[in-house]
Amino acid sequence: MSYKSERPTFQERMDHFVNVIRTDILNDIRQEGTYLPSESTLAKQFQLSNKSIRKGLNQLVEEGLIVKIDRVGSMVTPHSREAITIHFGCPLSLTTDFMIDDLIAEFTRRNPGIHVRRITLNTLNYVRSAEEMIQNGLLDVVALNSPQFQEWHELGLTPLLEELASDNALYPITESAFHVDGKVYVRPVSFSPVVLCYNKQHFREAGIPEPDSYWSWDDLIGVTMRLADSRGRHGIYFLPASENRYSIFLLQGGKGRTEPKSGGTGRLNMLEGLDKLHELINNRHIFPNYWAQGNDETIRLFAEGQVSAILATYFNLNEFAHMDLEYDICPLPTLHLGDPQKTLMLTIGTALVRRSPAKEAAARFMEFLSSADAQLLIRRKTVSIPARKEAAEAADDPGELNRPSRYFMYREMFPSFAYHKEIGLQIQDLRTFSRFLKEYWSGMIDVCVLYNKLEEWVSPPQKGKTKKPITSQR
Repeated sequence: MSYKSERPTFQERMDHFVNVIRTDILNDIRQEGTYLPSESTLAKQFQLSNKSIRKGLNQLVEEGLIVKIDRVGSMVTPHSREAITIHFGCPLSLTTDFMIDDLIAEFTRRNPGIHVRRITLNTLNYVRSAEEMIQNGLLDVVALNSPQFQEWHELGLTPLLEELASDNALYPITESAFHVDGKVYVRPVSFSPVVLCYNKQHFREAGIPEPDSYWSWDDLIGVTMRLADSRGRHGIYFLPASENRYSIFLLQGGKGRTEPKSGGTGRLNMLEGLDKLHELINNRHIFPNYWAQGNDETIRLFAEGQVSAILATYFNLNEFAHMDLEYDICPLPTLHLGDPQKTLMLTIGTALVRRSPAKEAAARFMEFLSSADAQLLIRRKTVSIPARKEAAEAADDPGELNRPSRYFMYREMFPSFAYHKEIGLQIQDLRTFSRFLKEYWSGMIDVCVLYNKLEEWVSPPQKGKTKKPITSQR
């Protein structure tokens, strides 16, 4: 099975061709006065016939982006000097999370006097990269997800963004991620809980019932042991030290102290979650000793059948949208049977830069991404969940995408959704603590150092004292 899927239909290949050329022209990658490759070259590149390429070029001619010169080729026309260009900073992942290039193309078609230049920001230090570009006047709109906005606010950067009016047509929980003192600074576009994604065929062949919402992590461990025995391969995988994965176990553990253990040492409830995480990932029969470089590798392991289950978001499921893969999703297990369900929620939105010189055009683009039309495009073309309720709950187009049968499960899960801020740690501290987890799992520090650091950091400081930043203890 090939991991990366191909665009399966003619219309999608055609749309992709037109969108790529249009975006390249508007972003000056193909500059005015230059010529596009020949029709036969474009046909080979985009897997279309010459006739289809000709049809797509005619559409670009109608939009005024190119002009056909007989016996010479297709030339990029000069841009209107009156056109407004807005600079949109975002991660590359938005091209699959909700087809941002297609949305930009549709916005441009509706607003020919506004050009959107998509700028890919550094994902390793996304917030600082976005701040630097805004401070230098290089961005008009910036994409932020919920943990990024939390970090943005913790760094005191909220004044760089324009306050927005609330939109009652969006799911309320999506806006709550971007509230500060009752004000909204980011307009939600799409959201997802972290769920358990599993291979239906593996469960069926092993004669094991599929997961349900009553499973505990112990249930999952037991079932994946049986799957590993049946298939001779590992049962489950995810990135243990990812702040969007290990944080789930802190979240499920909850905040507050338990009764002191023997010896009089108090421990945080959330440490029980870390204990279960440690038990899970150190079971080499079900969890491979594999340190992926990113979530793409986790998706690949699952798509190729190397593991039977992963922790995933709806955004991740877009990788399976055009694959012949029999999969489904269910809520995450709980620490104990009967515990209330709890999972991490990720919301992605766009923010308007307060000092943007093209604020009106930038605001129009930002509002378009959350509009009914754009949200329905997200619903039809991706597996992601639109932030607009009406669009999110629209009926599926049969056969269009390989969606999980439990796609609408999220509607019953809202009471279980929580953001990173509910853990009680700042994003920078979560990030630092993930380094401690890796040091612990590799044997560089012992469990006492690990637990003491977390307990010290989450515990309220004594009167007159302030907490010190987390530092390594060897």
